[in-house]
Amino acid sequence: MIKKFKQKLKGGKDKMEEQENEKQTEVIETLRTAKPELVKDCYAVGLWLWAEFNYKLTPEEVQFLKDIGFRWNPKRKVWQNACGKISFQSGSDPRQKYEVLNLA
Repeated sequence: MIKKFKQKLKGGKDKMEEQENEKQTEVIETLRTAKPELVKDCYAVGLWLWAEFNYKLTPEEVQFLKDIGFRWNPKRKVWQNACGKISFQSGSDPRQKYEVLNLA
């Protein structure tokens, strides 16, 4: 069992949430800098990043996504990056539960 400790920061946010947001920001900046053409197909679902492409990715693009922490989700047919957020598989669609923000 993993114990998680949260420390309240100014403004009511906890320290663990702040670290997760930093990881998400880091991945977004890497995408925008290294492969800006992929950003238009990416969006945030809560603290996770999802990438949904209507075209076949090149092997280099696939490797880039893997290198920055994305993995293919065959059930939802999207690339996902948890950005450090540990969670279990959801039986429902997270897009219905969490805010969805386009990165473009």
